[in-house]
Amino acid sequence: METETKSGAMRLLLLWPLILAGEAIFLLPFVLPRLFKPTMLEVWGITNLDFGLAFTCYGVVAILAYGLGGPLADRYSARWLITIALGATALGGLLLLQKPSQLLLCGIYAYFGMTTILLFWSAMLKTTHTLAGSNQQATAFGILDAGRGLFAAVFASLLTLLFTLTVPTDNQVSPDDLGRALNMVILSTIVLIAFMAFLVPFTLTKSADPATASPALFTTSNVAHLFRRPTVWLHGTVVLCAYCGYKSIDNYGIYSVDVYNSTDLEASQLTTLTFWARPIAAISAGLAADRFCHFKSLAVLFALAASGNLILAVTGPQTIPWAGLMILCVTTAAMMYGLRGIYFALFNDLHIPKKLIGTAAGIVSLIGFLPDVFFGALTGYMIDHHPGEKGYQMVFLFVASVSGLGFIVAVLGFRNINRFLKPAGTAPPVQARH
Repeated sequence: METETKSGAMRLLLLWPLILAGEAIFLLPFVLPRLFKPTMLEVWGITNLDFGLAFTCYGVVAILAYGLGGPLADRYSARWLITIALGATALGGLLLLQKPSQLLLCGIYAYFGMTTILLFWSAMLKTTHTLAGSNQQATAFGILDAGRGLFAAVFASLLTLLFTLTVPTDNQVSPDDLGRALNMVILSTIVLIAFMAFLVPFTLTKSADPATASPALFTTSNVAHLFRRPTVWLHGTVVLCAYCGYKSIDNYGIYSVDVYNSTDLEASQLTTLTFWARPIAAISAGLAADRFCHFKSLAVLFALAASGNLILAVTGPQTIPWAGLMILCVTTAAMMYGLRGIYFALFNDLHIPKKLIGTAAGIVSLIGFLPDVFFGALTGYMIDHHPGEKGYQMVFLFVASVSGLGFIVAVLGFRNINRFLKPAGTAPPVQARH
């Protein structure tokens, strides 16, 4: 293969269109709420729980899509799967301009669950794994998430600036003013996603597009074989614990508004600042994990993430001023981003057959991204039914506990991984119809 003849550095350079597409597709369902959630709640007339239920709708559809999308990524061209996914997501974003009700918002997020996952997710992971080669898995995934983070940080900064320039400067800002500013932000995001859909077919070269496998590989025996592997469940649990922490970043902005009495603009500035921690954290974690040990790196990051959330849970405006909160949120988010940057670098460690990487990625994602089903609704319930500081303390304690579980799983995984693997040189069976 052409990709195999290139140096490691040259292969990693081919990641750039994947980086741009990999973040653009998630701007509407995830990045905008992280930046402008207080504004969305006010303009659309919904509650934290309503938004949480919308994320649950996304998660339910996504869980089904992970299982189906893995085999699709092993069968069809990643370029065209990604292109179709971007175009469909941009079209769905137009409905957000209609001031969606709770029911419509749930429908929109269910649609996003299909467009961002079924055609896109496993195709992106498999392409990254292919380009990484055998010795640069954590580096490649770190670069992928670092690049996505840098792109998100730049775009989030631009959106915050656009929002600032669109909202009137006087103190009497009406819901209509906020609504116009929010729609301008949404429309700008839709245009960018549509542009990426046009760009990907010309920039994601065939050498970066992993070869598709024979349909004969996709048997129930092969899928059952992956499900029976303890290492797949270990990997899925690591992703699940890390993803809970990642999703908790969505609450930083609304926490600052409800507990620190910050303005919507200050809240968006805080969350924008956390975006800038992502590229640094992801690439640093990737380089360190390939240099030392993937599981040890995960354990360290989980321990630091648990500590950061525990501090957020037991402190407040009385003990930590606004500047301190910003530092704490950024450093804790950095740990989450570091985990996100390397938790998909374990496929080689776990001896997953290369021809089934897409399917394995779908199964691991099905387990790991279960928080899409329950996390938003659960934390929204905590915040709405325990007003003020108490609800957020419950959220941060929950995330600290899950991060602690992730630390335990990473340590146990490192110490016991060889018990789950066949002796060196023995390849896992791959069944095919004859």
